[in-house]
Amino acid sequence: MAIEQDYSRKKTVMEQYPSRQALVYSGAAFLILVTGLRTVLSVAEEGFGFIEYVTIGALAIEFSLLLLYAMTIYQAGKETFVITLEEEAAELEREEKGKDAAPTGDFSVNSADVPEIAAEIKKFTTQASLLVNKLTKNAEQSENLNKHLEELADEQINNRVRNEIQRLLSTNLSSK
Repeated sequence: MAIEQDYSRKKTVMEQYPSRQALVYSGAAFLILVTGLRTVLSVAEEGFGFIEYVTIGALAIEFSLLLLYAMTIYQAGKETFVITLEEEAAELEREEKGKDAAPTGDFSVNSADVPEIAAEIKKFTTQASLLVNKLTKNAEQSENLNKHLEELADEQINNRVRNEIQRLLSTNLSSK
């Protein structure tokens, strides 16, 4: 019951919206015309020149376009909002009815589709297992490379330490 009241209140407001918006644009059109003409008349005390006529023409065009836009909103707006409201109401009804229900429509799987789906799943599973095997091999190779690098580093460090000790000993022996 509350949903119906909310829907009817919203429908009433939304049906009035295009006419209100059209009134706003009509008011803007008259405001632009009056303000523009008042400005042109106060500036053109010596007489009307080319610029004044162009300005009046531009004001007339703007006035006409705003009125045309207002009429378009008024005529087409109601239909658009009513359609939108009907779609919203249908969606609300679906939500209320199907909160715990299983989804219907394109979400179901036909029995004819099951072998194709199973084949696709098997294909993806095979590809995934191949990727896992490759990743495992890469991890093993990385581990072996790390061990080899550690051995090389240890060997180089040992050689440097040995060379430094020999240098120090030779320096000490030669100084005695």
